[in-house]
Amino acid sequence: MPLPRPALRITTVLVAAFATAALLAGCTHASSTAKDTPKAGDTSNTAPSDGATTPAAEPSSTPTPTPTPVTLQQGEVWTAQQVYDFNPNFSPDPNYKPSDTAAKLVDLKGVSFGWVNQTSGDTIEIAVAHPSEKNFDQFSGAVASSGAQQVPIDGAPADTVSYFNVADGTGTLDVFTANGYWIVIDSKIFLEPGDSYQIASAVMGNLK
Repeated sequence: MPLPRPALRITTVLVAAFATAALLAGCTHASSTAKDTPKAGDTSNTAPSDGATTPAAEPSSTPTPTPTPVTLQQGEVWTAQQVYDFNPNFSPDPNYKPSDTAAKLVDLKGVSFGWVNQTSGDTIEIAVAHPSEKNFDQFSGAVASSGAQQVPIDGAPADTVSYFNVADGTGTLDVFTANGYWIVIDSKIFLEPGDSYQIASAVMGNLK
């Protein structure tokens, strides 16, 4: 039996209303989902992982002071003419071995040489090194505090500092030059500082 026309109209309106409500609910849900889901590459809402840490910068190391190598040969440290002027009986010692002090200068990339008196057998040792500026002051201070006597060398360049000491019958002259060289000259024939000054002046003049 066909429905009365007013009832049919009400039914049609209700069906349309329910359909519209369902459509709006579906749109709202989709919009909410799109807002809550982060886009690819968007890290603004991403929390850092619990174990993430920033690597600490490694501390920079302090460079080790480096000495300047001394490359002079024996005849350049104390020339043949200078040796002859000091005493013509001296010549290079073929059996020379560095003393403990001279070995320290060799370890600083320095050199050491020996001369021998062909008549008496007395020897003279000369060692030369060019330490770093920092170590230069340390070595000079160590010699000064060892009990060695500070002595002046006539004609030495300004700011040259020298020390003389006699131990076990051997006289040793330590010279610290204004241009950064450490010179050690020793021999049993050095009984007082002046005995070594001629050699010291000659060696200093050969160091550029």
